[in-house]
Order: sequence, then C-alpha cells, then structure tokens
Amino acid sequence: MSRQLNILVVDDDAANAESLAELFQMDNHKVIVAYDGRQAVEAFSLNQVDIGFFDVMMPNMNGVDSFIEIKDKFPEARVYFMTGYSADDLIDKAVKGGALGVFSKPVDLGKVLATVEAEAA
Repeated sequence: MSRQLNILVVDDDAANAESLAELFQMDNHKVIVAYDGRQAVEAFSLNQVDIGFFDVMMPNMNGVDSFIEIKDKFPEARVYFMTGYSADDLIDKAVKGGALGVFSKPVDLGKVLATVEAEAA
C-alpha cells in the first residue's frame, strides 16, 4: 500500500485543475488546487505539499516563476510541470531550477498516475 500524498495542482483552467484533482482524490490522495502562480506560492506556504503539478502559462504569475519563488523558501519542493505550449525558455528555467519533469498537455493521465504512485511508494 502506498502512502497518501498531499498534492498541489496549479492550473488557470479550472476544468483541467478540477479533473486532475479528482483523479488524485480517487487514488486516495489529498489535493489542494490553485488557479494561478500567486495562489500556488500561498498554498505551498500554508500546507505541507509532497508534490506539485503546475501549469506553465498562467496569468498573474506563471508556474515557473512561482516554482522558483517556492524553491527559494522550500528547497525540498518537488514539482512537475504541465504545458500545452512550446515555452522552451520557461521549461529550461524550470528544469534548471530543479523541476522533476514536464508533461505535455493534454496530459497522459496514466503517466501522471504512475508518477504519483512512484512518489508515494
């Protein structure tokens, strides 16, 4: 039996965020949802987060900039990115900043769940 994770899902597309959150909840994980980079920083500061799944392109603050700010405060932060854009410069910045990987949108839910299961093992 794998352990329950606290997962932060960050996506400005509410339907994407909610469906990913539901998928994780059905797999018995606790999920926090944020809809922009600022909310992501706040959510990470207020909750114990085991792993995050962040959209790259969002209003107010993009996912990569929020991740960099989070990593400054929480060096142990573990985050994967999701993007439907070819934002190579932001992806490079994320990977150099310590991101664990990038999923192309629409995300392959099987791969995402396998990733979460590996983290929970």
